[in-house]
This record gives sequence, structure tokens and C-alpha cells, in this order.
Amino acid sequence: MTLTLAVETSSRVYGVALLDDDEVLARASADRSDPGFVDVGVLASSVIAEGGRTVADLDRLAVDVGPGNLASVRAGIAYVNAVAFAREIPVIGLDALALLSRGGPTLALRMAGGTAVYAALTRADGTVATRHGDLAVVLKDLFPTPGAVTSGTSAATNGPFVTEEGDERAVRPNPGVGLRVAGAKRPQALALLADLGVEATDAGIDAPEIDDLVAALRCGDHEPPVVSAAPLTESSVRFRGDAWAAAREALLAGGVALLPTDTVYGLAVHPRRREAIDTLFALKARPRTRELPIMVATPDELPSLGVEVPDTARRLLGAFSPGPITVALGIDDTAPAWLAGRAEVGVRVPADPDLRALLSDVGALLVTSANAHGEPTAQATGPILAQLAGRPDAVVDGGERSGVPSTVVNCHLETPRIEREGAIPAAEIERVLTHG
Repeated sequence: MTLTLAVETSSRVYGVALLDDDEVLARASADRSDPGFVDVGVLASSVIAEGGRTVADLDRLAVDVGPGNLASVRAGIAYVNAVAFAREIPVIGLDALALLSRGGPTLALRMAGGTAVYAALTRADGTVATRHGDLAVVLKDLFPTPGAVTSGTSAATNGPFVTEEGDERAVRPNPGVGLRVAGAKRPQALALLADLGVEATDAGIDAPEIDDLVAALRCGDHEPPVVSAAPLTESSVRFRGDAWAAAREALLAGGVALLPTDTVYGLAVHPRRREAIDTLFALKARPRTRELPIMVATPDELPSLGVEVPDTARRLLGAFSPGPITVALGIDDTAPAWLAGRAEVGVRVPADPDLRALLSDVGALLVTSANAHGEPTAQATGPILAQLAGRPDAVVDGGERSGVPSTVVNCHLETPRIEREGAIPAAEIERVLTHG
């Protein structure tokens, strides 16, 4: 007998069910538009209790964590993540929109605020590509026009797109194989895909229901090829007795962690641990007059931190994040105490999936380049540790980094200004600012 906790967390509803093999012991759902709704953690605990079981009885979790859910359910899903961590039980990461749209490769779209969406492209071979940003930008990124790439062969030719040889990001339409579109903004997506020459059909699914997810699980459809790459699942699976787990514990305990990002290594501290901030400045011998930037798992978190995101910043974050761009933004009077009093803050959403998993688990972190003040940033942990005036409380060795820092754009100005050209060329920044 296998006891499974199934959790569905769409942008519209939460749903939880407890299954003992094929038998549904208990289920519940909550409409997020209802002012009295409870978060998914509360829902999960009530369903487990109603089913007459305890957390210790669980054998596995099946969690729908499509990329649009990261910020909105982080606090609630922490309960589910804690269950997985404490019990060391398997976590099946599902994109329910893709699972319920079986019959062909699926593009699952979820709202991300304003005109932005999260997109999860589940290919026929089971691989998943995720993007975040303006709908038109996302689709053009995932499906460039035929003239943008050359024809050729690829392992992904069994999908409605063919990757350009040597470039996993570039794709062109593959006639004869249809794409199914599920989730938010389906009509707009279908129209844009038609303009790009991609044949697609409407799956007719917006927010998945827990009963539909349970039916699919009971049929065994939770196996690949519909495993999601969303960071929330990674945070449950990866944080088990490894360096990332040690970093998580050190940060929550008020320590400093040396972490690999998608560009260079960084020194990170939890913003609510004042003693850790003092230690970080001492390690770097960094002047206290220079404020620390922050990293978040998703731009959707910024309003809750009192960070003002003008249209120019939204366009840049939509086009280049997660990725090597840091955007300086203003702060309003709703900011938490650790940000209060600052005029602006540098914000980055890293592309490294392990780091995003950590951020989704513990929240925003203060992160600065891992080097002694005035010294170049080394690309590996050994030379970095030799520079610092002491040793961080946790070290995650991610191998050699690129050494090319993020591009910094100040959007807290009437006219945005590039303050440091890094991994993203200035011409690309200007293109997005000028043409959207």
C-alpha cells in the first residue's frame, strides 16, 4: 500500500488529496479568490488529519509545481517541503497542466502578474523548457520564426519544434506534429504561435482541478515525460544531506554561505540575521557605506518586499530573468525593516536552479560577489577562500564559474542607465528598453 499526498497549486485554486493506492481517503480545495481561503500547507494538514493519518505515514508526495506558482505558494508549500525533508520520501514533481493535456507536447502558461506569464514547454521527449516574461517575448524565445534558425537534425525532432544543432534554446516549427496550449492567455498564445508558423490547438484547460490530477495519478500518468523542472520540487528533492542543505541551515542560523550563481560566486546571508550581515562585511573588508543587493526566486516577490517595479524594469526582468541581470529599483514605505531606510536596492533572479530552489525555500537573500573588497572575483572556491578574512559558515562548491558578472541597470532613474555591462550586452538592454 502506498500513501500519497497529492498537492495541486494553480494560480486560481489550491487542492490536496490523500490517496492510499487507488483509494481517495480525503480531499479538499480552496479558491484563492475567496478572502477566507487557507494556504496549501493548512489544507494539506487538514486533509491528512481527515484521512485518519499523520505526516509520518506518508510514502510520497505528488506536487504540481508549475513555474507560475513559485512565489504565491512558497509559504504554504514549505509545509509540504518540510514533510519531504524530514521523512526523506520521494517527491514527484508534476506540471498538471501538461499532464492533463496529454495527446501531444504541451505549452503550459501561468499568470505572473501584469502581462507576464510563466511558460513550461513539455516536449515530446520529456524535457521541459521554462521561461518567464511578456507573452510575446516568451513565445518568440521558445519558437523563433523559421528564418531565425537553420534546418538540421536533432534529438528533439519528435516534437512540434526542432532544435538548431548545438543550440538547445533555438527551435523552429516541425510540420505534422501539433502543440497543445493549456493555462492562462491561451487565445493570445494561439494567435502569436500562428504568426510564428507553429501549429497549435487549445487544450481547453485553465486551472487544473485536484480531482482531475487525482484521476491522472490513479492511472499512473505521474511518471515521465511530464516531470516539471520547477524550483519548488527541486528544493524538496535536493536538500538532503548535501552542501545545499548545509548552506540552508547556516543561513537560517545566522551564518554566511559561499554559493555558486550562474555568473560568479556570491556570499549570501539571511536579511533578518543582523549578525550575519556584520560577518559578511568583515569577511570582505567591504565599506559599510555600500549596501548589499538581494536575490529572489522570482520577480513576483518584489511587491511584497516594498520594491517598486516600473515598466522599464518589468520589461528587462521579463526578457532576461532568470539570468545575469541586476536591476536597481526604488523602495516604498511598505518595505520590511531590513530594507527600510534605503533609497534603492539591486535585485537579481539567478538562473542557477539550485540557487533558485534555495531562494524559494528560505526567501530573499542578501548576496554580494565573493571577493575581498577591491580584488577581482575568483572563479573557484579555493582562490576565493584564500582572499577572504576568514571562512564562511557553509561552502557550496559548484565548480568553476564563468567569471562574467551580471549586467547592472539602474531603473530607479527617470531614464534607465546601464551602470555595468556584464554578461548581457548593452545593445540587448537598449533593444528591450527601446522596443519592448
